[in-house]
Amino acid sequence: MAAILTIDKLRAGYGPIDALHDVSLTVEAGEIVAMIGANGAGKTSTLMSVSGVLKARAGSIRFQGQDIAKLPAHQIVKLGLAQSPEGRKIFPRLTVLENLQMGAFTRNDAPGIAADIEKAFAMFPILKERRGQAGGLLSGGQQQMLAIARALMARPKLLMLDEPSLGLAPQIVVQIFDVIKDLNKAGMSILLVEQNARMALRVAHRGYVLETGRVTMSDAADKLLVDPRVRAAYLGE
Repeated sequence: MAAILTIDKLRAGYGPIDALHDVSLTVEAGEIVAMIGANGAGKTSTLMSVSGVLKARAGSIRFQGQDIAKLPAHQIVKLGLAQSPEGRKIFPRLTVLENLQMGAFTRNDAPGIAADIEKAFAMFPILKERRGQAGGLLSGGQQQMLAIARALMARPKLLMLDEPSLGLAPQIVVQIFDVIKDLNKAGMSILLVEQNARMALRVAHRGYVLETGRVTMSDAADKLLVDPRVRAAYLGE
């Protein structure tokens, strides 16, 4: 398989502080790659750098062979890379339908947008029931569904998910991860940041462990699941 995303020696940060130190990772076309680590390890900063929100200070970020490190965020979305951010960050005063339409802001194919909205409603039927309701009035689980569906409205080739299970009831978490697996089976490449390391590694093909802005381990997901260091630090054993 060819790499759809290649990050090489990425350095980025906030103010005078570097949050990422020579982070390197790849996502192959058609695979799920998980990033795990403690709070503050640099997982979200990595995703924000790929999205163009946090600018790289050094290193390269190549998406489908093109260096995107200096591109503005909206151009990166147009290339086929979308993110469902930590904390969902839906538009609370807009309706469910309007949130989905905002996800297609780079597109002008009205029939295709309408068809993708129906696909989102088929994927998450509760959103169809709530289509006219303000996003801020949805439950946490429904907002997470909306955040994922909104990202999919950009028709990404690579979907980045930041903490999709955070704060959700167990049955909703199972539903969200079923959707992640279904998307991948349909060919979607996924870069997954997830605090539930066990669930993340169970659905992923490969994984990376980040600690204080550095990649400290990388391996096949099933091997990381049984690694004593990972089990002790992230699986509560």
